[in-house]
Formats: sequence, C-alpha cells, structure tokens
Amino acid sequence: MYHDVVPEGRPEVSGFPGTAGSRYKLEEAGFAEHLDGLQATSLGFGLLAGDGPCPPAAFTFDDGGSSALHVAEELERRGWRGHFFVTTGRIGMPGFVTADEVRELARRGHDVGSHSHSHPKYMASLSDAAILEEWARSRDELHELLGRPPRTASVPGGFLSGSVIAAAERVGYGVLLTSVPSARLHRHGAMWVTGRFTILSSTSPARAVAFATGDARACGSQWAAYVIKDAIKRVSPAAFDALRRVAGVRD
Repeated sequence: MYHDVVPEGRPEVSGFPGTAGSRYKLEEAGFAEHLDGLQATSLGFGLLAGDGPCPPAAFTFDDGGSSALHVAEELERRGWRGHFFVTTGRIGMPGFVTADEVRELARRGHDVGSHSHSHPKYMASLSDAAILEEWARSRDELHELLGRPPRTASVPGGFLSGSVIAAAERVGYGVLLTSVPSARLHRHGAMWVTGRFTILSSTSPARAVAFATGDARACGSQWAAYVIKDAIKRVSPAAFDALRRVAGVRD
C-alpha cells in the first residue's frame, strides 16, 4: 500500500498536507529504487479482479494525489498496472488528481477505485448511514467520470469495522482493500476483502521486497504494530491522536 510519490524535499505537492500525510510519501528516487528491487524478484504484479485468479502481488496507491500519472508512468515502464484509490471529494483540488487525470488512468489500463468521498479520519466511528453515504457518493461520482461503476475500494484511515465492510458490499463494490497487514483473501457476501502491507516514507526497498515476497519477519512485525495501534484506536481515537502528537506526528 503506497500513497504519494513526490520530488525530493517537496511532500506538499501531492496528496494530503501535514506531517501525518508526509509519513506515507516516498520521494521519486526512492520509489524508483522500490520498483527496481521488486522487478528483480520476478513476481507477477497484476490487478485484483475479484472473480479470477489472484496475482502474486499488486500495487495500490491511496488518496488520489496529483502524483498518480507520474506513478502510472513508472509502473508502465516496467509493464505493470496499479490500483489507484481516489478520494472523490478531493478531485480537482490542489495536490490531487483532476477529473481528466482520473479518466486517463483508466484509459491506460490502471484500476481506479474509491477511497471514500471525504476521507474520514476514523471511518468506523461514523454512523452506519454516514458510512453508506461515503461509499455510495464516491461510487456514483466515479461512475459518472468513468462511464462505469468502480469495482474496487480501499478503506481510508486504517480503522476497519464490520459496518465499513458491509456498507461497501451493499453499494456494489466487488473488492475491498483494507490496511490490515495480511494477504488473506476472504468473501463478504458478493465482495472480496483483503489486507495490504503499508509503505512509509522510511520504508527501504529491501523491506518492500520482503512484504511482496511474504517474508515472515517483515510481515509479522507490521502485523504486531497494527494490532497495538488498532487496539488503542478502538478504546479511544482521542488517545491515539494524543500519542501521535507526543510522537511528533500531526495532521
């Protein structure tokens, strides 16, 4: 799970601003090193169809930052396509993709999916009606842009619940990707659900390769960190935010 790819020292040019957003932004040179390392593995990177064989690995990019076309070009140079999950309420805003760029990604064979409409910080804490509205509005807007409804979605903010999953399936998504660090694929009604391994600005190319190849130590360490963070969020999102501020991570 990648987010934005930015020029050296300029994290503000793509995606959500602030320190919290910058934690997920790789610089262009580092991203190229990631791709070179992953290409050396000879893994077959593909798109998650939900109704066919699952590829060994897939690239996903959350938020819909304006770096998307640069990212797409880097993937295409290596013969790959990726999943781009767009926050529809941000389309056309500074730092985010335009409507024409969304269509261009789809035209070039990349999968464009929903990352909700407004990117709520803690989606699972919303009411069932609000969660449904986030998924439905985003799907409707992408349908209007692309001429067909998106089949994929990814959960913003990393805070998952049964209501978030059920609402995504109810509005018609076929594949839902979460922030749970697991490659296990399972069904929820008519929808497939799978987790992902998160790439940070500090993630080395070797660690990205370890995630992609299923290295037990790398995957296990991210799982342990996720379990701790998720437990704190469920007890008190406010306490989790306070810990982030103490650690110097601000929105």
